[in-house]
Amino acid sequence: MKTLLKIVAGLVVVLIVLLVIGVLNLDRGIKMAVETVGPGLTQSDVTLADVDLSLKTGEGSLRGLVVGNPAGFSSADAFSLGEIFLSIEPGSITTDTIVINSIRIVAPEITYESGKSGTNLSQLQKNVSEAAGESDSTATADESGEGTTKKLIVRDLKITGAKMRYVNQLLDIKPIDLTLPDIQLTGIGERSNGATAAEVVRQVMVAINKSAANTAANSGALKEAGDQIKKQVEDKLGGFKGLLDKN
Repeated sequence: MKTLLKIVAGLVVVLIVLLVIGVLNLDRGIKMAVETVGPGLTQSDVTLADVDLSLKTGEGSLRGLVVGNPAGFSSADAFSLGEIFLSIEPGSITTDTIVINSIRIVAPEITYESGKSGTNLSQLQKNVSEAAGESDSTATADESGEGTTKKLIVRDLKITGAKMRYVNQLLDIKPIDLTLPDIQLTGIGERSNGATAAEVVRQVMVAINKSAANTAANSGALKEAGDQIKKQVEDKLGGFKGLLDKN
């Protein structure tokens, strides 16, 4: 169960960072910003198929956001998002606090792959954390050249229809598919007149951890996978013991 929580939390960190990059670059082109800055953060391919967002109304959508796996993993992608719907207060775009009325993430598909060097999502999270430590991705320069940090207010965030596939490079088990519960958060940053990107990430992670814990506790697929892994380990140990007995 704890492993599942880390998986989903890692995904959220990467996802929110990419969304923040997009929101903070509304005036310079979301697609270019995500595909240029994203790979430097994740150390993997990041592509965004299409953006349809009006700076006048602040409403629109992002389609086909795909984050590839870092080196050392066999699956093509770590996750892909069908569609992200955004509604932003147009007047807030040029201020220090961007107000997002709603973010709706529809049908994200997550691949969680376990290999010799760890897991793909853990590696992505590590890459993003290291990159963020070197450069504050939410900082912008004012006319004097001094850095200012943008804050965010997210009035409503919802993730629906999320699916996750578990792949293990080391064990001979079939990929396991899970459906994650819908997540909804409201009022992020409202009480403090804006939250940093880190605080937005923290609040989303807390909510997802609670829902993921419930999913993990009631997942027959995870129990079946655990039984398969246990049997394989016992078989391997039995074979090893047989070799020792012969010698």
